Amino acid sequence: MKIFAIIVTYNGMIWHERCFLSLKESLLPVNVIIVDNASTDGTVEFIKNNYPEFHLVELKENLGFGRANNIGIRYAVDNGADYVFLLNQDAWIEKNTLEDLVKISKSNLQYGILSPIHLNAEKTSIEKLLLNRLADFHTTDELWIDDMFFNRKKDVYDTKYINAASWFLPRNTIDIIGGFDPVFYHYGEDDNYLNRIFYHGLKVGICPNLTVVHDNDRERPLYDSREDEILMMIDYTNINIDYNFSREKKILIIKIITSILRMRRNRFNNLKKRYRFLYKYSSAIEKSREQNKIIGLNWL
Repeated sequence: MKIFAIIVTYNGMIWHERCFLSLKESLLPVNVIIVDNASTDGTVEFIKNNYPEFHLVELKENLGFGRANNIGIRYAVDNGADYVFLLNQDAWIEKNTLEDLVKISKSNLQYGILSPIHLNAEKTSIEKLLLNRLADFHTTDELWIDDMFFNRKKDVYDTKYINAASWFLPRNTIDIIGGFDPVFYHYGEDDNYLNRIFYHGLKVGICPNLTVVHDNDRERPLYDSREDEILMMIDYTNINIDYNFSREKKILIIKIITSILRMRRNRFNNLKKRYRFLYKYSSAIEKSREQNKIIGLNWL
């Protein structure tokens, strides 16, 4: 059995020792692939000097999260991977994590992705991003709250969302879904991958008896100028929803004209932004949707 862990690094020296050491100390042996996105903080030298047994891919430019991971996934597939474990550079696992994930996967073949619970750096709480999503009963099987209260947790529960900080993928998942869609540079690629998982009839599971630390509760800008575009890209590339983009553009034009006549400035600005987005990206989105409906090693 071959397990490959893939870590995409970019100027993350504050985490690397804990992240890398956790994989090295795993009870289940793992082949580690590091794809470095042209770091400038000494990451490459640190890996070469301290973890020469890791397979290091040095990129000359920052390809973003998805495309860099795809390079690692392709290497794992070419070298006979049975499982691929995607781990963020700002995350680290327990010694038993991989061993238990393999056991759960073997007993639950319908799951295309499994993930432990993500804890904050102090291990005092579930990380905020995941906690907010788990609190939505439309996202995660509501029975897990009941089971946790009465201390009868199952190994895995269905969820519609888990961010890609620690995804455990059986080889079958990759053979069906492939890699991350390069239409996403950074952020949104995990949402897109989840949508493809569901389209192809697989499940996503969260494992409440297993934990991974994800140091993700850091301060962020209140608004990212790319956020609207990322959300629209996630929406329009969702192959579980049918879109006719020619019709969509015509409808938007009608709505824009109506908003002008009714002097609804905010609505006009939002509609104009959406129309410009479709005008710019509809061709790439249609290509993405067509490719992601096909079973195979997409984007690798």
